[in-house]
Amino acid sequence: MSADSRPVRNPYVDNPDYRCFGCDPHNPVGLKLSFAIEGDRVISEWQPRADLEGYPGVTHGGILATLCDETAAWYLHAIRGTAGMTRELSIAYYQPARADEAPFRIEAHALEEDAKSALIEVTITGSAGTLFCTATCRFAVFSEAVARRRLAFPGREAFFGDRTDNNAG
Repeated sequence: MSADSRPVRNPYVDNPDYRCFGCDPHNPVGLKLSFAIEGDRVISEWQPRADLEGYPGVTHGGILATLCDETAAWYLHAIRGTAGMTRELSIAYYQPARADEAPFRIEAHALEEDAKSALIEVTITGSAGTLFCTATCRFAVFSEAVARRRLAFPGREAFFGDRTDNNAG
């Protein structure tokens, strides 16, 4: 991550029912993603693991799709200040995601947004700049009040500690 990155705190870690495959740092089989903001983008760096390979040395395509979906969801948390549900995910694979190009960089930004939906594009590249895949994720976006009630969303402020000056996107 660059010097311009602002870390996004994971406020779910204190919830005893939290077991997210994508972002729970304590899930023994999970991806353990963490996130930062760079401008209007949410980014993550991820270290591939041998137990998540399809072919030897190549991360499974389903894992790449999960990395895209999770990073897009954190775009909603960190940039929009709310949560939502994935409605549709479309992914194009370009090159094998080889572990020797670790860490992988995952980057999400909005293509289209309105009050109730977001179309988010996510790319995954290797350390040498190889583009592994591009995904578009369409989300149903909930108001913060609905996200708090239905999804245990802790509120925008929980992702930034005392910071509440982040743009709503």
